[in-house]
Amino acid sequence: MHLAPLDNSVVFKKLFRDPAIVTAFVKDLIGVDLDITADNIELEKQFVPTVGAVDIKIDIFVQDPKHRLVIEIQRQRYDYHADRFLYYHDVAKVELIRSYQDYRFGHTVYTIVWLPRRTHDPFLNHSIVTTSLCSVTEAGKHLNLYPHRLYFLNPFYVNEHTRGVADWLRLAAESITNPQHPTLNLDRPILERATQLIMEDGITPQERAQMFEETGYENHLQRRYTEGKKEGMQAGIQVGKKEGIRDVARAMLAQGMKPPLIAQVTGLTPDEVAELAQDRA
Repeated sequence: MHLAPLDNSVVFKKLFRDPAIVTAFVKDLIGVDLDITADNIELEKQFVPTVGAVDIKIDIFVQDPKHRLVIEIQRQRYDYHADRFLYYHDVAKVELIRSYQDYRFGHTVYTIVWLPRRTHDPFLNHSIVTTSLCSVTEAGKHLNLYPHRLYFLNPFYVNEHTRGVADWLRLAAESITNPQHPTLNLDRPILERATQLIMEDGITPQERAQMFEETGYENHLQRRYTEGKKEGMQAGIQVGKKEGIRDVARAMLAQGMKPPLIAQVTGLTPDEVAELAQDRA
């Protein structure tokens, strides 16, 4: 056995374009029964015309007569991904209003975001984080006025409190970290089906080419990030050194030393020393 990694969007979409997989996964996570076929699943979904000021493209979009599902995989680290996917969630709700004669949504919207890597964000280093609108009466009674929900899933934080989708999260984690000898709950036929779908030897040449293209692009971004970070650190060191020299020059000025001597000792230009002297005045 050798699994293809579910942190690659090509593999991820290969798994979640299967209606049986989507139906079982959503049942485990949310507890609702979808009524879908392959025709109900769209990849790279865009709303036409665009909703809101920012156009979006949804990795996996699913809709049946009662539910609308947005499934996203967040491969890159961004500081704003929590806000980004709240926007996706809200757009998927707002777009429904255009289809009806009044303000009723007509569907319950669920947005599910996979974060297939460890994160330093303390709000997202959990296996499941659920966001919903909470309606409470003056007596503290909770009302289910708005059933829409936004989920963040991270397979690397499965614990004893993880319920429902633990099998799916372990499948994702094992495909990434232990693809040749994964420990999975293959007693469930649907997990066996999922495993077969993402086997390396089942990846087509076209899919493999897309996987390599995505991996190459992500490696390019990582290199640029690393190089930029290194350049930034070096620039910071130079700025720090420069500021340290300025501090020495300020101290020399405070001792009443002459600007030409200070320039000669510190390597600052006469104009720079004169500027520091003016700042002291």
